[in-house]
Amino acid sequence: MTTPTFSGIDTTELNRVLAVGTDHGGNPVEPFADPDGGWPLRCCLKDSAPGEQVAIIAWSPFDWDGPYRETGPVVVHADGCGGPSDTDLASAFDERPMVLRPYGSDHRISYGLVRHVQSGGSLTREVAEILEDPDVLMVHGRNVTGGCYAFTATRSEATGG
Repeated sequence: MTTPTFSGIDTTELNRVLAVGTDHGGNPVEPFADPDGGWPLRCCLKDSAPGEQVAIIAWSPFDWDGPYRETGPVVVHADGCGGPSDTDLASAFDERPMVLRPYGSDHRISYGLVRHVQSGGSLTREVAEILEDPDVLMVHGRNVTGGCYAFTATRSEATGG
């Protein structure tokens, strides 16, 4: 079975957005101290800790233009982030319901392969099964309620996919 590699938003682009102070939607970046923690961060794929500086920004996780290129809200570290510490999906994401949205090399959603995964379901296993389809380029995890981008999964280099 394919081994997926999980990533958050591009850290180089995030650092550029933070330096410029304007997000992908043209909005100002407005950092705030998270009093309670628990925001799902799209930069490092972890939950925020109490007191961390975070920001809600408009973001497009796509590196191409076209009708499927969306921009939506994500929560990030406001003072920059080095990205995920490993390529495994943080356990916090496995505890949240998700929509898995596959994209083909034609940059369109592969609607027949979209899956809804309940909290506590195995996101890693579900993603791996979707990535078995050779026409799938990547899979986005999305929040069930708001549709917000959560992560990108691709085939691991080690599996030859």
